[in-house]
Amino acid sequence: MWNRITQALALLATPLAVAAAVAPAQASAAAPVHYQLTMIKAPDGASGNVPRAINAAGHTAGEGTFPGHGAQAAYLSTDPKQLTHLPGIVPGDPTLADATSAYGLNSSDVVVGSAYETLPVRESAVVWRNGTPTDLHILPTDGHVQARAVNDAGQIAGTGFDTGNAWLYQNGKTTVLAPLPGGHAAEAFGITADGQVLGLSSTSNDTTKAEATVWRDGTPSDLGTLPGGTWSEAHAMNSGGIAVGAAAVGGGEFAPRHPAMFAGGKVIDLWPDLGGSTFGTAQAINKAGTIVGDGRYGWVYSNGVRTDLNTLIPPDTGLKITAAYGINDAGQIVASATTASNRHLSLAVLLTPDAG
Repeated sequence: MWNRITQALALLATPLAVAAAVAPAQASAAAPVHYQLTMIKAPDGASGNVPRAINAAGHTAGEGTFPGHGAQAAYLSTDPKQLTHLPGIVPGDPTLADATSAYGLNSSDVVVGSAYETLPVRESAVVWRNGTPTDLHILPTDGHVQARAVNDAGQIAGTGFDTGNAWLYQNGKTTVLAPLPGGHAAEAFGITADGQVLGLSSTSNDTTKAEATVWRDGTPSDLGTLPGGTWSEAHAMNSGGIAVGAAAVGGGEFAPRHPAMFAGGKVIDLWPDLGGSTFGTAQAINKAGTIVGDGRYGWVYSNGVRTDLNTLIPPDTGLKITAAYGINDAGQIVASATTASNRHLSLAVLLTPDAG
Protein backbone atom coordinates (compact mmCIF):
# COMPACT_ATOMS: atom_id res chain seq x y z
CA MET A 1 0.00 0.00 0.00
CA TRP A 2 2.86 2.34 0.70
CA ASN A 3 4.90 2.05 -2.52
CA ARG A 4 3.68 5.54 -3.54
CA ILE A 5 6.23 7.01 -1.12
CA THR A 6 9.03 6.32 -3.62
CA GLN A 7 7.64 8.91 -6.02
CA ALA A 8 7.42 11.51 -3.26
CA LEU A 9 11.00 10.91 -2.10
CA ALA A 10 12.31 11.53 -5.62
CA LEU A 11 11.61 15.23 -5.08
CA LEU A 12 14.57 15.45 -2.72
CA ALA A 13 16.91 14.40 -5.49
CA THR A 14 15.37 16.69 -8.17
CA PRO A 15 6.38 13.15 -9.76
CA LEU A 16 -29.53 1.99 -11.32
CA ALA A 17 -30.31 2.80 -14.12
CA VAL A 18 -26.72 3.72 -13.92
CA ALA A 19 -25.08 0.31 -14.32
CA ALA A 20 -27.01 -0.56 -17.46
CA ALA A 21 -26.64 2.87 -18.99
CA VAL A 22 -22.88 2.99 -18.64
CA ALA A 23 -21.86 -0.56 -19.59
CA PRO A 24 -18.50 -0.12 -21.38
CA ALA A 25 -18.91 -2.81 -24.02
CA GLN A 26 -21.67 -1.09 -25.97
CA ALA A 27 -21.13 1.49 -28.68
CA SER A 28 -23.06 4.75 -28.72
CA ALA A 29 -24.62 6.62 -31.59
CA ALA A 30 -23.43 9.95 -30.19
CA ALA A 31 -20.45 11.41 -32.05
CA PRO A 32 -17.38 11.88 -29.83
CA VAL A 33 -16.40 15.38 -28.77
CA HIS A 34 -13.23 16.76 -30.38
CA TYR A 35 -10.86 19.07 -28.55
CA GLN A 36 -8.62 22.05 -29.11
CA LEU A 37 -5.23 21.58 -27.44
CA THR A 38 -3.38 24.32 -25.57
CA MET A 39 0.06 23.89 -24.02
CA ILE A 40 0.31 25.02 -20.40
CA LYS A 41 3.48 27.02 -20.91
CA ALA A 42 4.46 30.61 -20.20
CA PRO A 43 6.55 32.91 -22.46
CA ASP A 44 9.24 33.08 -19.73
CA GLY A 45 9.90 29.35 -20.16
CA ALA A 46 7.89 28.08 -17.21
CA SER A 47 6.11 24.91 -18.25
CA GLY A 48 3.60 22.55 -16.74
CA ASN A 49 4.66 18.90 -16.68
CA VAL A 50 2.14 16.89 -14.66
CA PRO A 51 -1.23 18.69 -14.36
CA ARG A 52 -3.12 16.95 -11.59
CA ALA A 53 -6.23 19.09 -11.15
CA ILE A 54 -8.61 21.44 -12.97
CA ASN A 55 -11.37 23.64 -11.57
CA ALA A 56 -14.62 25.01 -12.98
CA ALA A 57 -12.87 28.00 -14.58
CA GLY A 58 -10.34 25.81 -16.39
CA HIS A 59 -7.51 26.78 -14.05
CA THR A 60 -5.02 23.98 -13.39
CA ALA A 61 -2.50 22.87 -10.77
CA GLY A 62 0.23 20.27 -10.69
CA GLU A 63 4.00 20.08 -11.08
CA GLY A 64 5.98 22.21 -13.49
CA THR A 65 9.43 23.47 -14.42
CA PHE A 66 10.54 27.06 -13.79
CA PRO A 67 13.62 28.91 -15.11
CA GLY A 68 16.26 29.20 -12.41
CA HIS A 69 14.83 26.34 -10.38
CA GLY A 70 16.62 23.01 -10.40
CA ALA A 71 13.66 20.68 -9.94
CA GLN A 72 9.99 20.43 -10.73
CA ALA A 73 7.79 22.26 -8.25
CA ALA A 74 4.10 22.81 -7.64
CA TYR A 75 2.34 25.31 -9.89
CA LEU A 76 -0.99 27.09 -10.29
CA SER A 77 -2.10 28.25 -13.74
CA THR A 78 -5.05 30.62 -14.13
CA ASP A 79 -4.20 31.00 -17.82
CA PRO A 80 -2.41 28.42 -19.98
CA LYS A 81 0.26 31.02 -20.76
CA GLN A 82 0.85 31.92 -17.12
CA LEU A 83 2.19 29.69 -14.34
CA THR A 84 2.66 30.67 -10.71
CA HIS A 85 5.44 28.90 -8.82
CA LEU A 86 4.14 27.57 -5.50
CA PRO A 87 7.00 27.72 -2.99
CA GLY A 88 7.89 25.30 -0.24
CA ILE A 89 7.74 25.91 3.50
CA VAL A 90 11.52 26.21 3.95
CA PRO A 91 12.45 28.71 1.20
CA GLY A 92 15.91 29.28 2.71
CA ASP A 93 16.91 25.67 2.07
CA PRO A 94 17.88 25.29 -1.60
CA THR A 95 17.44 21.52 -1.38
CA LEU A 96 13.83 21.73 -0.21
CA ALA A 97 12.59 25.07 -1.55
CA ASP A 98 11.20 23.43 -4.69
CA ALA A 99 10.32 20.07 -3.14
CA THR A 100 6.59 20.64 -3.57
CA SER A 101 3.71 18.82 -5.24
CA ALA A 102 0.18 20.04 -6.01
CA TYR A 103 -2.67 17.52 -6.11
CA GLY A 104 -5.94 19.40 -5.60
CA LEU A 105 -7.55 22.69 -6.61
CA ASN A 106 -10.90 24.31 -5.86
CA SER A 107 -12.90 27.08 -7.52
CA SER A 108 -11.23 29.75 -5.38
CA ASP A 109 -7.81 28.68 -6.68
CA VAL A 110 -6.89 27.20 -3.32
CA VAL A 111 -4.26 24.53 -4.00
CA VAL A 112 -3.40 21.59 -1.76
CA GLY A 113 -0.47 19.22 -1.86
CA SER A 114 2.75 18.63 0.02
CA ALA A 115 6.11 20.20 0.77
CA TYR A 116 9.19 19.10 2.64
CA GLU A 117 10.43 20.52 5.90
CA THR A 118 13.68 20.08 7.80
CA LEU A 119 14.74 18.94 11.27
CA PRO A 120 13.68 16.29 10.71
CA VAL A 121 13.12 16.04 6.96
CA ARG A 122 9.49 15.10 6.40
CA GLU A 123 6.77 15.54 3.79
CA SER A 124 3.99 17.72 5.17
CA ALA A 125 0.46 18.50 3.98
CA VAL A 126 0.27 22.05 2.67
CA VAL A 127 -2.37 24.47 1.42
CA TRP A 128 -1.53 27.43 -0.84
CA ARG A 129 -3.79 30.47 -0.70
CA ASN A 130 -2.86 33.32 -3.03
CA GLY A 131 0.40 31.49 -3.66
CA THR A 132 1.43 31.44 0.01
CA PRO A 133 2.02 28.02 1.62
CA THR A 134 0.67 27.01 5.00
CA ASP A 135 1.81 23.85 6.75
CA LEU A 136 -1.34 22.16 8.07
CA HIS A 137 0.68 20.26 10.71
CA ILE A 138 -1.36 17.13 10.15
CA LEU A 139 -0.11 13.89 11.73
CA PRO A 140 3.17 15.48 12.85
CA THR A 141 4.78 12.13 13.73
CA ASP A 142 4.15 10.79 10.21
CA GLY A 143 7.05 11.38 7.82
CA HIS A 144 5.00 11.41 4.60
CA VAL A 145 1.71 13.32 4.65
CA GLN A 146 -0.02 14.55 1.50
CA ALA A 147 -3.12 16.71 1.02
CA ARG A 148 -4.76 15.20 -2.06
CA ALA A 149 -8.03 17.07 -2.65
CA VAL A 150 -9.96 20.19 -1.62
CA ASN A 151 -13.57 21.18 -2.27
CA ASP A 152 -15.17 24.60 -2.53
CA ALA A 153 -16.11 24.50 1.17
CA GLY A 154 -12.41 24.29 1.98
CA GLN A 155 -12.56 20.70 3.25
CA ILE A 156 -9.28 18.88 2.55
CA ALA A 157 -8.67 15.14 2.31
CA GLY A 158 -5.35 13.35 2.36
CA THR A 159 -3.17 10.56 3.66
CA GLY A 160 -0.39 9.91 6.15
CA PHE A 161 1.54 7.11 4.46
CA ASP A 162 3.80 6.09 7.35
CA THR A 163 0.92 5.67 9.77
CA GLY A 164 -1.56 4.43 7.16
CA ASN A 165 -4.15 7.07 8.02
CA ALA A 166 -6.69 8.72 5.72
CA TRP A 167 -7.81 12.06 7.09
CA LEU A 168 -10.24 14.95 6.64
CA TYR A 169 -9.32 18.53 7.57
CA GLN A 170 -12.09 21.06 8.12
CA ASN A 171 -12.57 24.16 10.25
CA GLY A 172 -9.01 23.89 11.52
CA LYS A 173 -9.48 20.35 12.83
CA THR A 174 -8.15 17.03 11.52
CA THR A 175 -10.22 13.85 11.74
CA VAL A 176 -8.55 10.50 11.10
CA LEU A 177 -10.94 8.40 9.02
CA ALA A 178 -11.62 4.90 10.31
CA PRO A 179 -10.75 1.98 8.01
CA LEU A 180 -13.35 -0.56 6.96
CA PRO A 181 -14.20 -3.15 9.63
CA GLY A 182 -11.17 -5.34 10.27
CA GLY A 183 -8.84 -2.98 8.44
CA HIS A 184 -5.78 -1.24 9.80
CA ALA A 185 -4.83 1.26 7.07
CA ALA A 186 -6.51 3.66 4.65
CA GLU A 187 -5.70 6.27 2.00
CA ALA A 188 -7.73 9.23 0.71
CA PHE A 189 -7.51 10.57 -2.85
CA GLY A 190 -10.59 12.70 -3.46
CA ILE A 191 -13.44 14.66 -1.91
CA THR A 192 -16.88 15.60 -3.23
CA ALA A 193 -18.62 18.96 -3.03
CA ASP A 194 -20.57 17.77 0.01
CA GLY A 195 -17.57 16.38 1.86
CA GLN A 196 -17.63 12.69 1.00
CA VAL A 197 -14.08 11.32 0.92
CA LEU A 198 -12.90 8.80 -1.70
CA GLY A 199 -10.03 6.39 -1.28
CA LEU A 200 -9.27 2.87 -0.14
CA SER A 201 -9.09 0.83 3.03
CA SER A 202 -7.63 -2.48 4.04
CA THR A 203 -10.05 -4.99 5.51
CA SER A 204 -7.52 -7.03 7.50
CA ASN A 205 -3.88 -6.97 8.65
CA ASP A 206 -2.87 -7.73 5.06
CA THR A 207 -2.33 -4.27 3.54
CA THR A 208 -1.68 -5.71 0.07
CA LYS A 209 -5.45 -6.18 -0.09
CA ALA A 210 -7.76 -3.17 -0.05
CA GLU A 211 -11.23 -2.08 -1.10
CA ALA A 212 -12.35 1.16 -2.73
CA THR A 213 -13.98 3.19 0.01
CA VAL A 214 -16.21 6.23 0.43
CA TRP A 215 -16.49 7.96 3.79
CA ARG A 216 -19.80 9.69 4.48
CA ASP A 217 -19.78 11.74 7.68
CA GLY A 218 -16.70 9.78 8.68
CA THR A 219 -18.27 6.35 8.21
CA PRO A 220 -16.56 4.10 5.62
CA SER A 221 -18.49 2.12 3.00
CA ASP A 222 -16.99 -0.57 0.75
CA LEU A 223 -17.45 -0.01 -3.00
CA GLY A 224 -16.27 -3.50 -3.98
CA THR A 225 -13.68 -5.05 -6.29
CA LEU A 226 -13.65 -6.84 -9.63
CA PRO A 227 -14.28 -10.62 -9.52
CA GLY A 228 -11.08 -12.39 -8.49
CA GLY A 229 -9.40 -9.14 -7.43
CA THR A 230 -8.48 -8.09 -3.91
CA TRP A 231 -7.56 -4.45 -4.53
CA SER A 232 -9.55 -1.42 -5.62
CA GLU A 233 -9.40 2.32 -5.04
CA ALA A 234 -11.74 5.26 -5.62
CA HIS A 235 -10.38 8.61 -6.78
CA ALA A 236 -13.43 10.75 -7.50
CA MET A 237 -17.23 10.78 -7.42
CA ASN A 238 -19.74 13.03 -9.17
CA SER A 239 -22.98 14.50 -7.86
CA GLY A 240 -24.87 11.50 -9.21
CA GLY A 241 -23.00 9.16 -6.88
CA ILE A 242 -20.91 7.46 -9.58
CA ALA A 243 -17.35 6.86 -8.34
CA VAL A 244 -14.28 6.10 -10.44
CA GLY A 245 -10.82 4.74 -9.76
CA ALA A 246 -9.05 1.46 -10.38
CA ALA A 247 -9.42 -2.22 -9.57
CA ALA A 248 -6.94 -5.08 -9.65
CA VAL A 249 -7.46 -7.97 -12.04
CA GLY A 250 -6.87 -11.35 -10.43
CA GLY A 251 -4.81 -10.23 -7.46
CA GLY A 252 -3.96 -7.60 -4.86
CA GLU A 253 -1.85 -4.45 -4.68
CA PHE A 254 0.77 -5.57 -7.17
CA ALA A 255 -1.58 -7.14 -9.74
CA PRO A 256 -2.38 -5.18 -12.93
CA ARG A 257 -5.12 -2.60 -12.38
CA HIS A 258 -7.80 -1.52 -14.79
CA PRO A 259 -9.76 1.73 -14.78
CA ALA A 260 -12.99 1.09 -12.92
CA MET A 261 -16.36 2.65 -12.25
CA PHE A 262 -18.35 2.03 -9.09
CA ALA A 263 -22.07 2.51 -9.72
CA GLY A 264 -25.28 0.97 -8.44
CA GLY A 265 -23.43 -1.52 -6.24
CA LYS A 266 -21.42 -2.80 -9.21
CA VAL A 267 -17.75 -2.53 -10.17
CA ILE A 268 -17.38 -2.03 -13.92
CA ASP A 269 -14.09 -2.59 -15.77
CA LEU A 270 -13.72 0.33 -18.20
CA TRP A 271 -10.84 -1.25 -20.11
CA PRO A 272 -11.31 -5.04 -20.08
CA ASP A 273 -8.71 -5.66 -22.81
CA LEU A 274 -6.03 -3.41 -21.32
CA GLY A 275 -3.92 -6.56 -21.03
CA GLY A 276 -0.44 -7.44 -19.89
CA SER A 277 1.07 -5.76 -16.86
CA THR A 278 -0.26 -2.31 -17.79
CA PHE A 279 -1.89 -0.29 -15.02
CA GLY A 280 -4.73 2.09 -15.72
CA THR A 281 -6.85 4.41 -13.58
CA ALA A 282 -10.05 6.38 -14.06
CA GLN A 283 -8.86 9.63 -12.53
CA ALA A 284 -11.89 11.92 -12.64
CA ILE A 285 -15.58 12.23 -13.53
CA ASN A 286 -17.76 15.27 -14.13
CA LYS A 287 -21.43 15.98 -13.52
CA ALA A 288 -22.43 14.60 -16.94
CA GLY A 289 -20.70 11.30 -16.16
CA THR A 290 -17.78 11.83 -18.55
CA ILE A 291 -14.69 10.06 -17.22
CA VAL A 292 -11.00 10.54 -17.99
CA GLY A 293 -7.94 8.51 -17.11
CA ASP A 294 -4.78 6.72 -18.13
CA GLY A 295 -3.48 3.33 -19.23
CA ARG A 296 -1.69 2.84 -22.53
CA TYR A 297 -2.72 6.42 -23.37
CA GLY A 298 -4.96 9.19 -22.11
CA TRP A 299 -8.65 8.52 -22.73
CA VAL A 300 -12.15 9.84 -22.26
CA TYR A 301 -15.22 7.72 -21.55
CA SER A 302 -18.64 9.05 -22.52
CA ASN A 303 -21.97 7.52 -23.53
CA GLY A 304 -20.67 4.02 -22.84
CA VAL A 305 -17.59 4.36 -25.06
CA ARG A 306 -13.94 4.82 -24.09
CA THR A 307 -11.98 6.80 -26.72
CA ASP A 308 -8.27 7.44 -27.15
CA LEU A 309 -7.87 11.21 -26.72
CA ASN A 310 -5.20 11.20 -29.42
CA THR A 311 -7.94 10.58 -31.98
CA LEU A 312 -9.87 13.63 -30.76
CA ILE A 313 -7.21 16.35 -31.00
CA PRO A 314 -5.86 18.12 -34.12
CA PRO A 315 -3.50 15.76 -35.96
CA ASP A 316 -0.76 18.37 -36.37
CA THR A 317 0.06 18.94 -32.69
CA GLY A 318 3.04 16.57 -32.69
CA LEU A 319 1.96 15.40 -29.25
CA LYS A 320 0.77 12.11 -27.78
CA ILE A 321 -1.67 12.30 -24.87
CA THR A 322 -0.32 9.89 -22.28
CA ALA A 323 -2.70 10.47 -19.36
CA ALA A 324 -5.75 12.55 -18.45
CA TYR A 325 -6.02 13.68 -14.84
CA GLY A 326 -9.08 15.88 -14.52
CA ILE A 327 -12.26 17.10 -16.18
CA ASN A 328 -14.59 19.93 -15.23
CA ASP A 329 -18.32 20.26 -15.85
CA ALA A 330 -17.65 22.30 -19.00
CA GLY A 331 -15.84 19.25 -20.40
CA GLN A 332 -12.35 20.74 -20.29
CA ILE A 333 -9.69 18.10 -19.67
CA VAL A 334 -6.24 18.51 -18.19
CA ALA A 335 -3.74 15.96 -19.45
CA SER A 336 -0.07 15.15 -19.94
CA ALA A 337 1.56 14.61 -23.33
CA THR A 338 4.91 13.78 -24.87
CA THR A 339 6.61 14.55 -28.17
CA ALA A 340 8.03 11.98 -30.59
CA SER A 341 11.52 13.39 -29.97
CA ASN A 342 11.34 13.09 -26.18
CA ARG A 343 8.95 10.56 -24.78
CA HIS A 344 10.46 10.92 -21.31
CA LEU A 345 9.47 14.56 -20.81
CA SER A 346 5.87 15.07 -19.76
CA LEU A 347 4.16 18.27 -20.94
CA ALA A 348 0.92 19.63 -19.47
CA VAL A 349 -1.92 20.43 -21.87
CA LEU A 350 -5.45 21.76 -21.63
CA LEU A 351 -8.09 20.19 -23.89
CA THR A 352 -11.15 22.32 -24.56
CA PRO A 353 -14.23 20.91 -26.36
CA ASP A 354 -14.38 22.15 -29.94
CA ALA A 355 -17.45 24.31 -30.37
CA GLY A 356 -17.47 23.43 -34.07
